[in-house]
Amino acid sequence: DGGVLMSVTVHQLAVGGFDHNFSYLAVAANGDALLVDPTGDAEVICRAVEAAGSITPRYILLTHGHLDHTQAVGEALGFFPAEVVAHPNHPLAGRTRLRDGQLLPFGETAVEAIFTPGHTRDSVCYRFADDSAVFTGDVLFVGCIGFCRSKEMYNSLMKKILPLADSLVVYSGHDYGPVPFRTLGEEKKLNPYLNCHSLEEFKAELQHLE
Repeated sequence: DGGVLMSVTVHQLAVGGFDHNFSYLAVAANGDALLVDPTGDAEVICRAVEAAGSITPRYILLTHGHLDHTQAVGEALGFFPAEVVAHPNHPLAGRTRLRDGQLLPFGETAVEAIFTPGHTRDSVCYRFADDSAVFTGDVLFVGCIGFCRSKEMYNSLMKKILPLADSLVVYSGHDYGPVPFRTLGEEKKLNPYLNCHSLEEFKAELQHLE
């Protein structure tokens, strides 16, 4: 579990999946709720939804098209009937033709969709507009990043992620770091991939990616 982040409570769910995956349930003060990347053990997600009490399912947000982030979408729709939101090129994209920078109303705030190609061409990060949290999928992990096409990922990190507020809590798609989540301010200091000053330096750092 995370904690109360301004107007939204984020529950980080260790769902197992293919490789220490995280799914997320976020609940706004007015009861609006969303899921991020339902995968792994759908029962874990279902129990979290039931424990949240009286909520209004609004969105299922998908960060990218890899199966290890989407395998429980079908089951989740059974107990969390909400609009599926993803990049237009995502195989499960719903009726919303998502645009880069689009704001989705949510509780007292909104969710901004930030297109961040690199790990995949349909990668999207989702930021709460109150600068409390960002869901990064496999674009940014605690202390690391996902496998990627170097130029696209470098541009996404430098132009889309680095300018974001230090206060954002980074909630990624896998439990790969020394801690399960960390602020973006801490990542800017500690994550070597956010401290590369050129594409060449970034490519050199990628040699350490396991």
